[in-house]
Amino acid sequence: MSYDLAVWEGDRPADDAAAAAEFERLYNRYVDSDEDAPPTPRITSYVQALLNRYPDRGTDGGADSPWSTGPLLDDACGPLIYFPIVWSRCEEVSGWAAQLAEDHGLHCFDPQRNQLRTRARVKWRFELTSERGRPVRDPDPETVRKVLVRLSRDNYVAILTRADGWYVQAGYGEQAGTRPGWYALERQDGAMERHFRTEISDIAEVVRAFVEFLHGDPTLTARFAWRSYAP
Repeated sequence: MSYDLAVWEGDRPADDAAAAAEFERLYNRYVDSDEDAPPTPRITSYVQALLNRYPDRGTDGGADSPWSTGPLLDDACGPLIYFPIVWSRCEEVSGWAAQLAEDHGLHCFDPQRNQLRTRARVKWRFELTSERGRPVRDPDPETVRKVLVRLSRDNYVAILTRADGWYVQAGYGEQAGTRPGWYALERQDGAMERHFRTEISDIAEVVRAFVEFLHGDPTLTARFAWRSYAP
């Protein structure tokens, strides 16, 4: 089992959706076809930088290589390289490979999560994070719901942050300082001294609060018995 990344050169994608569409176009042309274009100089330079740190398997220094196939340059075609990483090393290597792509003026896309790993052309407005999984930029309400209903003892906190630093946060159970099966709902309106907290038992209300924040609904601040809280 491997973890795949796509890296290409071209115009910077506006967001995750645009990156996913461009990846599909490039994949169909350069991977899922008989096209055999030589890799561009920039892609070649990127691959060489990958190999400078982690040589190909079967070469001197390649005994601990994280690449699932080799030679790695064989996975490059034209302006695209689509390459696999050993699953057990994906967290360690994929983050570095994405940053290396940014440093080379390239774009890195994670097809496992349909997410751009390098900068988008349009800055995100909201970012959803949790104990498990990578951040989701500009999530829709259904994505917010799916993340929140999975909160548990082992995955007990989720945060929806606005680009200006305001956020709402939900913590589950005793690890969040509330009763078993309850949720600690918090919000911070910019400054640390504008931090508020309430406790509720209904996950549907947690989801509703997050979606209200996502949509800029002012009723969020009046709907609960908020109290000032110093985190």
